[in-house]
Amino acid sequence: MASLKLLLGMIPSTLKIEQAEKALIAEFEKLHAFSESDQLANYKKLDSLVNSSDFVQKKKEIESLQYKNSEEYSKEKEFLSLQKSKDIVLYYRTIAGPVLKKFKELDGSEKINGYESLQTLVKSLEFKEKIKAKGFKETDDFKKLQEYNRLKNSSEIKDYFKFKSAKEYANYLNIDGSKRLARFNELKEYVTTADFKQKKEYLLDKKRYEKTAMFKELQEYDKLKKNPDIIWYLIVKDSNKFDVLKHRELTFCEEFDIDKLDTKKWMTNYFWGEKLLNDRYSVESDLQAYTEKENFEIRTSVLKISTKPQRITGKVWSAAHGFSTKEFGYTSGLVNTGTSFRQKYGLFTAKIKLGDPNAKNAFWMLGDKITPHIDICRTSKGKVWFNYFNANGNNVKTSLGSRYSNDFFIYSLEWTSDKLVWKINNTKVYTQTSDVPQEPMYVGLAGGLDKPINGMTTMEIDWVRVYQPKN
Repeated sequence: MASLKLLLGMIPSTLKIEQAEKALIAEFEKLHAFSESDQLANYKKLDSLVNSSDFVQKKKEIESLQYKNSEEYSKEKEFLSLQKSKDIVLYYRTIAGPVLKKFKELDGSEKINGYESLQTLVKSLEFKEKIKAKGFKETDDFKKLQEYNRLKNSSEIKDYFKFKSAKEYANYLNIDGSKRLARFNELKEYVTTADFKQKKEYLLDKKRYEKTAMFKELQEYDKLKKNPDIIWYLIVKDSNKFDVLKHRELTFCEEFDIDKLDTKKWMTNYFWGEKLLNDRYSVESDLQAYTEKENFEIRTSVLKISTKPQRITGKVWSAAHGFSTKEFGYTSGLVNTGTSFRQKYGLFTAKIKLGDPNAKNAFWMLGDKITPHIDICRTSKGKVWFNYFNANGNNVKTSLGSRYSNDFFIYSLEWTSDKLVWKINNTKVYTQTSDVPQEPMYVGLAGGLDKPINGMTTMEIDWVRVYQPKN
């Protein structure tokens, strides 16, 4: 039995269902397009990069760098210490002054060698004895003593020997050519290089990380993380929001968006009438004959199948008498996909305004035989019916009031291996779990009458869509 909501007409509106599905499809298509976008590819690349252990570690290393902990600082500190040390300072003062230069000019010269020879002579015991002798002043030795004294008292000789005995000269001799001086010169050369200056400037720069490519990459990543499209994508990509779309595949679609019936999809006759008779026919209880095209009209993407009073001669099928000719008082139209499309299992759905509930307008499914036969929806006796004639000819059916024939509704059948579920606007009407068809079936739409009505009635079909499950 139909639910109270169905009986009271308290189901989602057709417009809202279509709007919701259209929005969902549009969003799903956006998701697919965005998943292949350069923007998302860039975000994924940056996300992988900035959250990698190497990136995080490198960032910490750059931010934690301090000049005081660096090799450059150690070398500069050693250089400055040597530069200020007394012996190095004195050494460079010595080599820069005139005294050392003059000393080096005299050192080893004939003048110094001559003075030192005279000094050796006059300091000897033998020479001292000669000084005591009479007539010494008239000797050459006296002249040598005079020359010695002259040299001894000269400022040049005094300065020479004064410097030679000074601590300054001793420091010079100790430092010149030493490893200490070599190290000082090595460090002095190093701290004046462009490489050292750049490293020092880099290590002292508190904004050094902000000047790296890593910082720019992180900034770009943070900006992308706040991008509405990225946020939306991350929320919906793994959600179940699109499960209904992901788990189905559109296998048949008719939107009636051209101004005439697509005969590649639809035949306007019963399948076996086309195959066996090459002619049209109606069944014994029908009051109408089916025409080829006179009872069809497509306007504003809606197919209209009209049933109207009209005298016409046509064929009729009777189980007892076979085919015979009959005068009909009405004409109508019938279309089906018997030669173009059949499917076993899936979702079979159409947006239909059935029309006069006293007519026999139907959206149905059929296989190669008369049964199984499924009416996804049909009108008759002032109601909307949902029928299933199984392979044994048994009829399972339920019905709803005429309210569901007077406007557009989405009628659907969900068919699985063990169940048939009829729905109106996504609201369940009826479920059948026994004798479920296990063969491909095609879809059909037809107008008709089993009792006379006044005037004409029209069934309107906005679209027909069939989906199959997708793993």
